[in-house]
Amino acid sequence: MSFVDDWLAETMRHVNDALPRRAEKLSTLLEMEKPFVETVGGGRHYFDRSELEELLIKLPREVSENLYLPIVFAKNLEMGENTYIVKARGSEAEAFRILMGLRELPRVDNQPYTYKPLVAEFINRYPTLAVIGYI
Repeated sequence: MSFVDDWLAETMRHVNDALPRRAEKLSTLLEMEKPFVETVGGGRHYFDRSELEELLIKLPREVSENLYLPIVFAKNLEMGENTYIVKARGSEAEAFRILMGLRELPRVDNQPYTYKPLVAEFINRYPTLAVIGYI
């Protein structure tokens, strides 16, 4: 590898430092005194308990029971500057769709995606429930 390739690889690792090392189920987070997940960079991503509790009110039980947080919006430059994949291990895409009042989410290669203005609005409404990463 060249110096530039090494530098770019190292830079991309740090860009994604805020991503969760492992997302946690909503129910697990609600059992914690100070809900958090560890990040790839070795830090902690803390959740606002009131935001977590709001999910129990706004989401159907089948969605909240299979919801892993934080929701990860992954920027994929191949899809365009304003497009983000909604990474889903459980019901994250469905939770996002419901919370944003959308009828459906578009998909490419069976992956749900959304657009920058919706991601920005979601983070404005629920600042601790999501993170942004880069693919």
